[in-house]
Amino acid sequence: AEQNVELQQASLDIVSARLDAGRGTEFDRVRAQAELDALRAAVPQRQADVQLSLHRLAVLTGQPPAALNEQLAAPQELPPMNARIAVGAPAEVLRRRPDIQAAERRLAAATARIGVATADLFPRFTLGALLGSVAGSDGDLFTAGAESRSVTLGIDWTFLDVEGVRARIAAADATGAERLAQYQQAVLLALEETENGLVRYRHAQERSRWLLASSEAAQAAVDQARLRYEQGYIEYFEVLDAEQQLTGVRSDLVQSRIETATAMVSVYRSLAGAPPVPGA
Repeated sequence: AEQNVELQQASLDIVSARLDAGRGTEFDRVRAQAELDALRAAVPQRQADVQLSLHRLAVLTGQPPAALNEQLAAPQELPPMNARIAVGAPAEVLRRRPDIQAAERRLAAATARIGVATADLFPRFTLGALLGSVAGSDGDLFTAGAESRSVTLGIDWTFLDVEGVRARIAAADATGAERLAQYQQAVLLALEETENGLVRYRHAQERSRWLLASSEAAQAAVDQARLRYEQGYIEYFEVLDAEQQLTGVRSDLVQSRIETATAMVSVYRSLAGAPPVPGA
């Protein structure tokens, strides 16, 4: 919002300078001022939204509403768009999830008497590719040479004699069979959550890449429109149209960056807080 205010202030300055030089119109100046005031009016609401979010975050962490105001007062950078997600060893990462650990403990308790090792029941995973961006030598996602890749986590139960294990458990105890089914379902649900998060992250990255390109093009259009307006080739409404397009694209880009960061957090939550890739 502040960037949009600065953009419109610069436009008003141009209009005012033309008017002072006897080449503009009062209508153009008033219109530019009205647009600037409208953008300024949006800033307090955004600031209020941020403050309310800080209060909510503090309460959710068991603190008074204003506890985080000072700590988080300064604006923080969002994670870079080309940040890779460290999947690591998928089996080990997913086994750290509390829901899988709980299901594993219940299964272990139910099958302890028949010698079934729960660690041996965990499936193998295959990893298609590291999620993130394979960019050029400069490491920049937002270039023509940048390529987005997705992770595919494959699950393989076949290396286990699952049916044999299930038969042994069922013959010994019906509760054990139920716990095995619950355990396998917990693993599959964890895998689904992880893959869904990876898909959302990859597509959010791609959307942000195109929005950044659109923002750069819209900025160039604004620069050209202002120059042509100063030279008297176009009317001010054409400058205003270009600026409004840039404002809209910038807002979309900010929202997309937030969605990308949120998707990254969701992936790490599904992976039980796997650490970032070093140097990514």
